[in-house]
Amino acid sequence: MSKVDLRKILAENTSGWLALTRDNKKKIASGKTLREVLSKAREKGIKNPSVFKVPNLKTTYVG
Repeated sequence: MSKVDLRKILAENTSGWLALTRDNKKKIASGKTLREVLSKAREKGIKNPSVFKVPNLKTTYVG
């Protein structure tokens, strides 16, 4: 599997759930809940997208 640069996609989606094509190169849908994202993907005819939760990237974490 080759490397995929998600920086552009993540710059547009700073938090919530994100569905991508199986090759992880294009955004299919985004939303606040997993159910919402899967529903949007199914409406577009995609039954099994690659889905993951995007952390809030504008928050600073100190550990």
